[in-house]
Amino acid sequence: MTRRVVPDHSWAAQPDPLLALAERELTFYTRSCDRARRLHRGTELGALATTSVTVVAAGLHAPAWLTAVIAGGAVFFTGMRQLFDPGSRWVLTARARETLRRAVDRYLLLPEPERDAAARQTLRTVIEEVGADELREWSESRTRSPEPPLPAPGP
Repeated sequence: MTRRVVPDHSWAAQPDPLLALAERELTFYTRSCDRARRLHRGTELGALATTSVTVVAAGLHAPAWLTAVIAGGAVFFTGMRQLFDPGSRWVLTARARETLRRAVDRYLLLPEPERDAAARQTLRTVIEEVGADELREWSESRTRSPEPPLPAPGP
């Protein structure tokens, strides 16, 4: 089952639609950053706990099935780490969030009469660059292929 996302164009009806769009994007990156941080910490703590407990269980001569279940948890957390890569996602979204936050702050520091076309263009450029960087990073992470194996030395 997939979740449908309803397009949100409420920013377009705001008195300053560009600022509203930037704030909406900032909210998105803040939520994404927090989610990636929690997932990263959870997978790292889970992997650390299960690998540590596996060693202790083996050292205490726990039943084989118990040691196997705990080791399976370690494999699960390692797979989560590799599949979702929350650590790098956390870094990417934090970078995007901070870039947007600084651009919005610079824009808001201008008195309203000075928020002219040049100031709006600067903010718009930052919004578009952050989106383009995010898309590029995501597509690069999805298309990375493992290094091809080296050919065996021949006679």
